[in-house]
Amino acid sequence: MTQKRREAAIATLPDVSREYITSTADDLEKKREELSVLPDPKWVYSAASEFKKQGNFSPCGEPRTIHLLPRGDIGRPGKEVVPAALRVLHHQPAVFDLDKPNDEGQRRAALANWISHPENAFFWRSIVNRVWHYHFGKGLVDTPNDFGKMGSEPTHPELLDWLAVAFRENGGSLKWLHKLIVTSAAYRQVSTGNENNAKIDAGNRYLWRMNRMRLDAESVRDAILCVSGKMDFTMGGPGYDLFGFIDDHSPHYLYRELDVDNPKTHRRTIYRFIVRSVPDPLMECLDCADPSQNVPVRNQTLTPLQSLALLNNPFTVRMSEHLAA
Repeated sequence: MTQKRREAAIATLPDVSREYITSTADDLEKKREELSVLPDPKWVYSAASEFKKQGNFSPCGEPRTIHLLPRGDIGRPGKEVVPAALRVLHHQPAVFDLDKPNDEGQRRAALANWISHPENAFFWRSIVNRVWHYHFGKGLVDTPNDFGKMGSEPTHPELLDWLAVAFRENGGSLKWLHKLIVTSAAYRQVSTGNENNAKIDAGNRYLWRMNRMRLDAESVRDAILCVSGKMDFTMGGPGYDLFGFIDDHSPHYLYRELDVDNPKTHRRTIYRFIVRSVPDPLMECLDCADPSQNVPVRNQTLTPLQSLALLNNPFTVRMSEHLAA
């Protein structure tokens, strides 16, 4: 329908109908204007199995068939290997019974269900031990990535088992687990030392006091933003860059080019974009974990570089100026 015919048709309508159509058209125009200023939507590859190939990002497709290779000889493929888990754990059958064995989604779902099965004790113990580690600075098992023979034995095995069962019976609620730990008598202890106790347990493995813990690298940056009054508490959404980027033959990540007054960079540090090959100098100096490696427990060092970085880094200098203003 052309514009003239549309206007002629509307003119024949009752006044109430014409007013309704006009107001609706105005509302639609306002919505279009609001939508026009929104940024382009972001691709989320982690949640999409079918999408148009872009550079190195492409759909996973159908997994290739895997065979046992006698003596490692790829020219003599042996028995076909089907999707399965570890046979050493008996809480569920190790071999997955899948309707479509080549469906990537079914494979991943089967593995996730096997890992998180209510009878998989390692799963529940591992989670509660890691949460305990972050609250106390050290887990009940102080090798959070290794519960096997090469790992440490738990200092309080009965407590670890009780926490794992209670966590499972409460629906795996991390909120419930955090609340239980931070309201416990062990967590609410003072960190004051005791000479007699220190002679027996200098490392405080039996929790006769609260451990003294310093802020990690991300928390130091967040604390600086908070005291300067510049912290943006917006949650979720895309991350942000703490560097200038130049794509000149090979990518260059220039942390010295960061505009520290850019409000987009004033969100919590957990939302920053991490370049595994080029770590952030400030975060690295403050013992942030190497993003290219699996680091279950962070190192804690005390070096002159940390003091110099906090005194001279453009970010800390600028936030100090905001605090003093």
